[in-house]
Amino acid sequence: MTLNPSVERSRPDLYQSALSSRARLAPAGPQRPAAWAARPVLYDFGGGRPDPESLPFAGLTRATAEVLEQDGRAALTYGNIQGFEGLRELVAWKMEHREGLTVSPDEVFITNGSSQALALIADTFLDPGDLAIVEAPTFSGSLNIFRRRGAEVIGVPLDDEGLRTDDLERVLKGLAAQGKRPKFVYTIDYFHNPAGPCLSVERRHDLLRIAEAYGTLVVEDEAYGDLRYDGESPPSLYALDEAGLVMRCSTLSKILAAGVRIGWILAPAELLYPLMAMKQDWGTSPFVSRVAAQFLRAHMDEHIAELRDVYRLKRDAMLAGLERGLGATARWSRPEGGFFVWLRLPEGTDPAKLMEECVERQISIVPGANFFPDGGGKEHIRLAFSYAPVPAISEGIDKLVEAIRLAR
Repeated sequence: MTLNPSVERSRPDLYQSALSSRARLAPAGPQRPAAWAARPVLYDFGGGRPDPESLPFAGLTRATAEVLEQDGRAALTYGNIQGFEGLRELVAWKMEHREGLTVSPDEVFITNGSSQALALIADTFLDPGDLAIVEAPTFSGSLNIFRRRGAEVIGVPLDDEGLRTDDLERVLKGLAAQGKRPKFVYTIDYFHNPAGPCLSVERRHDLLRIAEAYGTLVVEDEAYGDLRYDGESPPSLYALDEAGLVMRCSTLSKILAAGVRIGWILAPAELLYPLMAMKQDWGTSPFVSRVAAQFLRAHMDEHIAELRDVYRLKRDAMLAGLERGLGATARWSRPEGGFFVWLRLPEGTDPAKLMEECVERQISIVPGANFFPDGGGKEHIRLAFSYAPVPAISEGIDKLVEAIRLAR
């Protein structure tokens, strides 16, 4: 039988009517300008992707061979729903080794990246109409996850010390007066995406005190904690928590490879049981989990040290380019770690015109409005320094400055 290639196989009306209510709750997410499909990006400051030259190809090749030789049959079959025990033990060791935090492997739940960790938390705790509190701005991917579950997302401002806990307390007090209680407060407390700050020690204590007083959980999103280039790191919320309120999400995407799709949730064991019930599979890739554990057992410290050197140079190149080109006409973050610079555009910059100019110059950026739950952010853009090489960062920032001038 010969198929007729001219037959129309798209049924958009049918597809739309078949969507679940959850699928209709939020837009699919910010899209790249259509013009980028025809014009390749030369200066990629958009997504927070790891540096491709930093990926440990040789080390992962050796680790793969070692895993197959040592326990290939076990690695290539179904696993434990909580995740490969050897990787959970490694995560527990990492907490002790790097943070002085003693945890049990029973408190670790391996997931398919930290995005799945957040999705499982949302599935477990959010019903349509429930309240979730986030920072404003916050990671756009998390906003979409929470909205897909039908949550009402409330933004609380942040500043150079992170989440404004005085504003958080005011919001929670106002909600309590209406008989409302959020299911959780979501915070990116290390090198915030997109704004950059690290939550101060004082505010960490304040956040936990406030959460306990108002009976709400705390979701700590710690994707960038290992990538500190200056200064000293404060203790994690999970380490400071004495009331069993914190669920901490982490990932190997930024320190090993995004393609391994390995993350985890750190939480009291009693909180992990309902989360695991929502996952409904036979464990996150037992094979890849073994390879990751094999590599990190031997190379974690030296590899993370190399990454810090790589990304520090890139951050400094971006900051130098912004200073050279914009001077006192704009403001931007100076992050001590992570992947992003948060730029407040000069007064009078037209965001739509800026995007046109960036497309013309083959520059990828992310508009600030993508990161706010309830409007705002048009005067900002997020710039990622993680992916582009240093020469491209310097050249691309010069072109971005030119685009900003033309958009004013």
